[in-house]
This record gives sequence, C-alpha cells and structure tokens, in this order.
Amino acid sequence: MRYNRLMSVTIKAALFGLLACGTLGSATAQFGFPMQMPENDFVWTWGRSTGLESRRSREDFSVIGNEAGFRCELTGRMSLARGSDPTQMRELENQLQTSLFFIQESARLMYQFDVHREIDWAMLDCKKPESDETEADLRDREDRARERAERARERRRARDDE
Repeated sequence: MRYNRLMSVTIKAALFGLLACGTLGSATAQFGFPMQMPENDFVWTWGRSTGLESRRSREDFSVIGNEAGFRCELTGRMSLARGSDPTQMRELENQLQTSLFFIQESARLMYQFDVHREIDWAMLDCKKPESDETEADLRDREDRARERAERARERRRARDDE
C-alpha cells in the first residue's frame, strides 16, 4: 500500500514537471489519441537517434499516404535488436498504405515501436498542398452545389407528388 502511494505521488510529480516545462503540451498533438491535426506542414520524429546523421543511414521502411488534406511520407529504421525482416517491413508498409487514417495509424505504430525500443529512428513528414482556388472560386463552387441540391430536391418533391 505504501509503495503504491509512493509510486502515485512520483508519477504525478513527473507529469507535473513535464507540464511545467511545456514538453508534454507539444507532444500531445503527436501522441494524443484522438489526434489533434496541425493546420500546416509538420514533421514528427520518434526513436533514439533523432539527429540528421541517423537520417543518412538507409531506411528499413518508407510509406507515402494521405489524411486530412496532408500528403505524408513515413520513413524509418528498425533497431538492430529487433532486426528488419523484409517480409515484416512489407507488411508494415501495406498496413499503413491501406489505412484510412494514415497519420494517426503511423503515429500510433511508431509510438509503440519507440516505447518498446524497436526503432532506431522514424520520421513522418507531412505537407499540405496549397490550393489554387481563391475564395471567390470557392463561393461560386458552393453556390453551384447548393443550386444542384435544390434542383434535385424539387425533382424528388415533384416525383413524390405524382
């Protein structure tokens, strides 16, 4: 009982310290579920080797995917202890490519790998393509869509009245 109370106080103190330093706040977008998506381009990293020298090493997996208007590339290298079986790497890539929530699934898996120290490094680089559409073009497109919806509604009403 005394041990549990001591652990509870220790964990609370550690979380308070992280919050006070501001480190937990920036990590919640990356690790929080459900995930809060950034509004602009972003890069998230995982693993022990986060410097540029680690990125120069050959990656074990590389996946491109889309979610929430972002086009993303996930690359990474598994730790030497875990190894990088080509079949497992293909399965990982296929799992992520078929996911409807590419960013969220990538973040979840990389976080799990990081916690279990199975990755040396991983980087998710996401860009939001710039739209060529102006506000006036957007309003015109929305107006046309409303008009089409109204015409379809009138046709349904006429058909129901017959």
